[in-house]
Formats: sequence, structure tokens, C-alpha cells
Amino acid sequence: MSKDIPSIITIPVVRSKMLGVSVYRGFAELSLLSDISKADIYDQKNNPIGTQRDLSISHAKDAYIYIKTKNFGFCPEVFLCARENQVLTFKPLSDEITELGILEIDTSYYKDQKQIIISRIDGNHRLHFANGNQTGYSRINKIVSFCLAIDLSIEEEIQLFKDINKNQKPMNTSHLDNIEIRLTPEEELKKRNPDLFIAQQLNIDDKSPFKNIIYEGGKKPVGVDIPLKGLRTGIQYMLSRSTQLLRLPDAIAQYKVIKNYFNAVKKWQPQAWDNPKEHIMLRGAGLWAICFLGAQVIDRTLLQDKYSTEHMLQILKSGKEWDWSKKGDFIGRGGALEISNRIARLLKDDNHMSTSQLFDQIMADDS
Repeated sequence: MSKDIPSIITIPVVRSKMLGVSVYRGFAELSLLSDISKADIYDQKNNPIGTQRDLSISHAKDAYIYIKTKNFGFCPEVFLCARENQVLTFKPLSDEITELGILEIDTSYYKDQKQIIISRIDGNHRLHFANGNQTGYSRINKIVSFCLAIDLSIEEEIQLFKDINKNQKPMNTSHLDNIEIRLTPEEELKKRNPDLFIAQQLNIDDKSPFKNIIYEGGKKPVGVDIPLKGLRTGIQYMLSRSTQLLRLPDAIAQYKVIKNYFNAVKKWQPQAWDNPKEHIMLRGAGLWAICFLGAQVIDRTLLQDKYSTEHMLQILKSGKEWDWSKKGDFIGRGGALEISNRIARLLKDDNHMSTSQLFDQIMADDS
């Protein structure tokens, strides 16, 4: 907060309820709104109860330049949330007109700069540089509209963030998937979104090869490169293509089998985990390819009433030795489905030929 901010800030507002949320709505300088609010950035290690996605500096700069330089334009409403109601005092215009009045914000509650008195639900990029506290960015004193919610729990605040960024303006992000996990009871998540439940379990299970390397949104830790959204999509495909996983009616059982498969993949191609930046297996088409391949390998094992890591590893090793490096066998050779099919055609298991061998036999049959 700027040092010269007054101890009491007064703003004319309308008091009302919007879709069940108690709010004050009004107009104020963007710099002032930046002064009194702070983003609660989610960090899966250091701030796991945070509500806001990580800031894009380039996006914030673009927003700053637009608002600073435009004489005619539009700034969407800034949406804030007062987490400490004692910081606010509302004084109605009169006894007859109780919904119009003056909102007073007591800035003496801002002594602890780490404490978030008023959080940012929507508008963080517009607010980030607006208070002029960073070199090269002067204050933006232009008037914008704002909405200030009160009496919300953290869960309700997260829900509104999700609604704004998904339901009204869809965003395919790992951060939104992470919020869905945090807002949904486990039993409900298992039944409604088993793919998301399994992807999240792969990140927290000590016996998972993906432990602590799945990016769940917010601030990105070093070495966490596999997007939750991407892995969830791959598992969704795996579940939809497998005929045998559906025999298991509980997501926990499905998870155990899928975890065993990924452990087999890690043992099959350990270099991809040891040096992921030099291999394609854990990103993009490579990640989806091993998910697609998983549907076939898992079906082969379950059809034999087996599900162990070692048995799946035996199947994976039965085919060709593939080069998963950035300049290896799969560069320029199609997408994830094509990669998985190339591998699967050469796989064999106990008492069964590979698809390639079966094809050759069929083609050689003159009958």
C-alpha cells in the first residue's frame, strides 16, 4: 500500500445482493483499488489455500498500457472481496434511502503487509501495476467501476473465481481443475470425474512416478512440468478406450492399476524421468501417447487377471526398443495416437502374438 494513503477512504456506493452475494458497487480510482487489495496467489507448496492464479507479467503490462494510454475505452469491473468486515463501515444516505450511501475503509488494519484484508477475485492483471509502486509504472488515477463482496468463505471466493473464469469465459487450465478438486468432496469426485481424481492422486501418492511433478496451477514450482489438465485428458482417453478398466467399479481400483502402468513405463524408459527436457515422453504428444498406449497394455494384463507393474513392464519390453529423445523415433511421425499405435503393434504377451505377427499370418493365409 502507498505510504500517503489516507487513514479512512470514503467511496459512494450502492449496497445490494447479486445472485446471493452481498456486495457494494461503485466507482474509484484504479490506483486506490490497487492500494487496498492484494492477490492471494495459489502455490501448491507454499500457499495451498490461495485463490488466485499466477500473474502473467506480460498480460499485466498490456492491461496497464491500455488503461494508461486510452482516452476512450472500457475496463471491466474489478471484483474484490473483503475478508475482514471490521475494515468497512457503511453509512446510508438517509433513513428512507438505505441502499445508497458512503462506504468507509479503515486502512489502519493494513499494518501487516502480508495479511490480505481485501482480496482480488477478478482484475488482478489490471490492478498489479496501477498503484505506481513499481519502477517505471506511474499511478493510474482513472476512475473504474468495482464490486466489493462481503461475508464470503474462502471456498465461496474460490467458487466465484471458477464461475467467472470457466462458466462465463471458458478456460482450459490446470488451475481450474485444481479448484474443482478442492471444492468437490472426494467420494463425489471419484464418481463424477474419476479421470481428475486419478490425475490428482498421481501427484500426491508416494508410490506414484508422478509424485510432486504435476503442475496444478498458480505459481509454478521448479521441476513441476506435467500439467494436471494434460494428464487428466490423457487418463480420460485411457478410461474411455479401455474395455477392462470399466470392469472395476471404483476409481480407487482403477487408479491402482493405472499407477502400476505408469510405474512400468518409468522402469521401461527411466531416462525420460531422469532427463525429461531431452525426451518427449512427459510432455505434449509423448505424454498423451503413453496414456493412449496404457489402454491397450492394461487391457492385455487384465484379460489375464493380472495387474502388476512387473507384468505390464514385461509387455512393454516385448516390442521394439524405442528412442524417446527429442531427435529419436517419434519426431515428425504423427501425433500421440500414431505413436501409441506404432508401439502397440509390436507388443506381445504370454501365449499371444503381437498385432504385427497376427497381421503377417492373416496375409499369408491362402484359404
